[in-house]
Amino acid sequence: MILKLFSFSKLVTIYLVLHSLSYGLSNSEFRSTWVITWDHIDQNNNQLQNINTIRKIMNNHSLANMNAVIFQVRQGGTAYYESDYEPWGYYAGYNDPGYDPLEIAIEEAHNNGLELHAWFNVFQTSSTVEGSPAKEHPEWICRDQNGIPMTSYRSLSPGLKEVRDYTLKVAMEIVNKYDIDGLHLDYIRWNEHSNTLRSTNSVKEELQRLDGFVSDKELDQINNLSGRYLYDYLHPYSAGIPNGFGSWEDWWRWSVTEFVKALHDSIQTVKPHVKLSAAVLGKYNWSGWQGYGSVFQDAALWFNEGYIDHLMPMHYHWTSNNQFMEMLEDDCPNCWKLFISTGINSNRIYTVGPGSYVLEENDLWNNHGSIINSIRSLDWVDGFQFFSYGTWRDNNYFIEAGNTFFKNKTKIHNWSSSENKPLAPTLTMNKIGTFENQLTTYQKEPSGDPRWIILYKTSGNPDPSSSEIINIQFSRNTSIFIDSLTTADTSKSLIYFSTIANRNWNESDASNYVFSNGESIPTFYSLKQNYPNPFNDKTSINYDISNYGFIKIQIFNLLGEEIITLVDKIHIPGNYKTYWNGNDFLGQKQPSGIYFYTLKTEGKIKNKRKMIFLK
Repeated sequence: MILKLFSFSKLVTIYLVLHSLSYGLSNSEFRSTWVITWDHIDQNNNQLQNINTIRKIMNNHSLANMNAVIFQVRQGGTAYYESDYEPWGYYAGYNDPGYDPLEIAIEEAHNNGLELHAWFNVFQTSSTVEGSPAKEHPEWICRDQNGIPMTSYRSLSPGLKEVRDYTLKVAMEIVNKYDIDGLHLDYIRWNEHSNTLRSTNSVKEELQRLDGFVSDKELDQINNLSGRYLYDYLHPYSAGIPNGFGSWEDWWRWSVTEFVKALHDSIQTVKPHVKLSAAVLGKYNWSGWQGYGSVFQDAALWFNEGYIDHLMPMHYHWTSNNQFMEMLEDDCPNCWKLFISTGINSNRIYTVGPGSYVLEENDLWNNHGSIINSIRSLDWVDGFQFFSYGTWRDNNYFIEAGNTFFKNKTKIHNWSSSENKPLAPTLTMNKIGTFENQLTTYQKEPSGDPRWIILYKTSGNPDPSSSEIINIQFSRNTSIFIDSLTTADTSKSLIYFSTIANRNWNESDASNYVFSNGESIPTFYSLKQNYPNPFNDKTSINYDISNYGFIKIQIFNLLGEEIITLVDKIHIPGNYKTYWNGNDFLGQKQPSGIYFYTLKTEGKIKNKRKMIFLK
């Protein structure tokens, strides 16, 4: 049979994908791209042109209904922000560009309802311009077994406490000076380079080497540790394994983890809402090119122990939905889920990082949709980040994504529930035209820190976990949004409500509900006389509801005994109808006579009428 060609897990995946498409997607999903330095700054452009580029970047993310931007600000040991420690980078011409790219990026991201994650290259510090760490401290550069330091693609040794302390200061400068939502670590590992593959490269060539992929020739050398640059001036190969460790591998992994842990502790001390995330190799501990064994990056440990809040692997090796599903959980032990269950159960964020440029190179661009929809069947995966922004821009993909697989806006799930949730806001509506409603959300704590204001719309049960999000805004005070309606919208009852989320996305209770109906909203509860009356087969009962809430309509006999409950559910304001056929709740026909029917809400009878039943 053909079905034998499919594994059970693949059949389940197909079902879940179809189910999600039929019944709507979750309204909580991280969505972002990595924005490389050269895609947001050009030394040949003037200040206004570069600022407009940043605005365009944020607007494009908004058009795609994304909710975050990963914006590169440290590269090669140089800065793209006003740093007290490091010089301006190559793409700024090593000069102050006349504006602060990170400050502008944060402002524009927040104006578009986006989180801003400052992308920070850690130990890869290839630049030797004046003021860079490789220039000022050549003793910090990694060395091979013969004690010879790197001469290209320079990396600082994670094994040196002075390197870890310096890099921590540089990272914390960003955390302390800027209102970022996250600090994103890249090249958070030992380097992969070997002394047998020495080469002379331009600064630009070294900066444009992408993390995540190596050539087959490099892979052979990576697995041959004898030529690797994995030592430093305080820990030479000739001195043997550092004291307290059973192997060099243990020490290499410990040194990177020690930095990650110290940085997370430092962030939590001053700004606990700033998420620490890491771009790690797409394979944790399997195959020839992997984080754990090739570059001594123990990402699962960091995630499980809470040394990072958000894990963002670079999944550039996979190009189809089946390959992604195998790598995530279907092909264990060569899968992520097997090793990170503790972090998942601790509510930390794991998102998938497709290499859009790889899909483009292999003429598989249209696989984006199937990959995304398949991964959505995994309830432990929290979203996506794509490499890179420039590839999406070149393919004009933002609007198409926002109209297809990212059609609905989403928020970011609450990743730290330790804080008290904000007070519920107040929502008002002003109907400014047949097809436009102006919604205004008022915070009850306007003098506090800025928060995320989330506006919802639904024609069903208003639930912050599933209702459609129509706007997210970052504000200290009020939020104003104009909802443009379709003809279909005006023909039905709509309910709006809003919530406030703090920087951890810990969300308030819902605001009051406001309503937009095709018909005018009743101003009071009304229970109409049944028709026909008397009746002998079936009679209809019309009623009007003026406020959102549970409604009961019940039938009683003259002795006050309940015969049947016709209605018992939540209603939004509007006009309704129900029927009675003369039966009780067991389906038995009642005797002829006079009966009473009532409309009850909040435990109180609002209206009462009588009817005559004739068999």
